[in-house]
Amino acid sequence: MIEGKGLGGKKINRVNMSLSNLYDTKLKRLATSCNMPPTTLACLLIELSLDSDALVSVLQDRYNVHNAYRVLTLENYETGEIELILHERG
Repeated sequence: MIEGKGLGGKKINRVNMSLSNLYDTKLKRLATSCNMPPTTLACLLIELSLDSDALVSVLQDRYNVHNAYRVLTLENYETGEIELILHERG
């Protein structure tokens, strides 16, 4: 597929991930329950996760190794979208 062709200028960034058999089965079952393809559901789960202040905080509390790269979630009041902002510590 040619980037941008037929997408109305919308950019698509592909993410390749590998799931264990257990999580692949869980994803497929939930996707079937929600009547959507597993890749669409996976994308939705990622989007919801990145827009969740609580989940972003929990992930950073557990896995962040460099405080200089810690991010804060802020709502853009013009667009209503959640943005991840690099928190610079002085």
